[in-house]
Amino acid sequence: MKFSVDGVLDEPPAFSDKSDRKRRDGATAEQVMDILRARISRHDLKPNQRIQEVLISSEFEISRARVREVLGMLEQRGLVERIPNRGAVVAQLKAKEIFEIFDVREVLEGLAVRLATQNAPDGTWDDIIETFGPSMIEKIKGGEIEIYLDALDELRDRTLLWADSAHISHFLDLVLDKARVIAQRVTLLPGRAEEGCVMHHTMLTHMVARETEEAERYKREIIRTARACLERYQSLVF
Repeated sequence: MKFSVDGVLDEPPAFSDKSDRKRRDGATAEQVMDILRARISRHDLKPNQRIQEVLISSEFEISRARVREVLGMLEQRGLVERIPNRGAVVAQLKAKEIFEIFDVREVLEGLAVRLATQNAPDGTWDDIIETFGPSMIEKIKGGEIEIYLDALDELRDRTLLWADSAHISHFLDLVLDKARVIAQRVTLLPGRAEEGCVMHHTMLTHMVARETEEAERYKREIIRTARACLERYQSLVF
């Protein structure tokens, strides 16, 4: 049974009879959905690319019925579209939708930072503020963008943990899949990663000092400047 995140099989394996097919139950729908979500966000599965049920079925050793369940879950999240006579394809996000997501994130993530700054015990941010220091700038300049993106995910996860708000986590979960689809391309825009890293470090200094209003203000400014950067260079992205 394979749980690779590096693509799907070129061709399905042979099965000896129908009973072999019926016994396949290698992964839950949630497990497969999470892997496909990651592939879509990394652009391993690109917008308008067809998702072939038979290949997903063979890779994860699950039934076609379960594959269709997975595709339905991805469709509900707006990551997949069902097109008549073509099947399921990766959704193409429109510029208007992306900018709306930035606006929603600004409010929700800003509030999450405020709550986490208020709730987290002393020492919560010490290691991660160091992560966003000068060494990260050097990594970014060296082209190690994935390390920066992973650090952003870790910071967001920790912030949501200490914000301790089921509603914020739920609503952000609905939009972050789509946000991640565009995040890497925005991060690669001229000067954006370095600017974002410096701003996150400043935000974290306010979080350490429990300056809730300043921490929230910086988080909202981070998202606003990312939106402005995308608007400026959108011809390179869309």
